[in-house]
Amino acid sequence: MNRSTVRNAVVAATALLALFPAAAMAATPTAAPARATVATAHHHKMHAQGVVVTGNGRGLHVRSGAGTTYRTTGTLRSGRQVSLVCKRNGSSVQGNRVWYRLAGHHGRYVSAHYVRVAAGSTVPWC
Repeated sequence: MNRSTVRNAVVAATALLALFPAAAMAATPTAAPARATVATAHHHKMHAQGVVVTGNGRGLHVRSGAGTTYRTTGTLRSGRQVSLVCKRNGSSVQGNRVWYRLAGHHGRYVSAHYVRVAAGSTVPWC
């Protein structure tokens, strides 16, 4: 093999490992047992993970925009794990103006006041 072929193979393998790090770790014989992931791949992007925490058994309103004046499009139960695409400022909820855009919900938002982001995970700004 020439250097160009080897380099291309290394680049391709590195790209695959970046897209599927959990699969790479599972294939490694010395890998530790799998734990909960802090990010998921969705359409080749990594999303932060969060958990809905509303208390008192109430559901969290999912809205069509980043604010309480936007239409409610559904609810999420407390304890539900959610994938977060990005965050943006919106109307204040209990003094918190940050809203998270949900992955796979085509522009649906939840108040960050009621979502706990997994340790070591960050949510980028939209």
